Amino acid sequence: MIQTGNDELRSYQVGPVRAELRALTVSDDREGMLEGTPHLHRRFRLMRIEKAMAATPHLYVHDLNQLRADADRRVEEWLPRETVHARLTSRWKPEDTAEPGHTVFSVMWFQTAAQDPFAHLATIVRPLDWTSLARFVPFED
Repeated sequence: MIQTGNDELRSYQVGPVRAELRALTVSDDREGMLEGTPHLHRRFRLMRIEKAMAATPHLYVHDLNQLRADADRRVEEWLPRETVHARLTSRWKPEDTAEPGHTVFSVMWFQTAAQDPFAHLATIVRPLDWTSLARFVPFED
C-alpha cells in the first residue's frame, strides 16, 4: 500500500479544479484466486467493480465500458494484475453551498506493476470534470 502523509500531498489538475491526493492504494487484483482462467478473472473483476461502485459514492472507474465489454468475451489473455484506488480532495465547493467543507472524489483503475500509479493518475484525471463528479462533504464541528 502506498499512502502519502499530510506534509507531502501531491496535487493534480482535474478539469478546472486543483485537487490533492489523500490516499493511493495498490493491491493485487488476483488475491484470493486459487485457480481460474483469464475469462473468469474478467468476470470476477467486473463483479468487484460493481460492488465497489455501490459502496463508494462518487467513484469513477477508468475504462469501465471497456472492462464491461471484455467481461463478455472469452479472451485468453490475463488482465493487468494491480488494482489502484485513489482518493482526492479539493477546497472547491458548489456555488450554492454556504456551509464550510470540501469536495471528494475517488478513482479506480487497473495497471501492471511496471506502471507508475502517480503518473497514471494524472493522465486519468486531467480530462475529467471535478465539478460534476465530486461530492461535497461538510466540515464537522
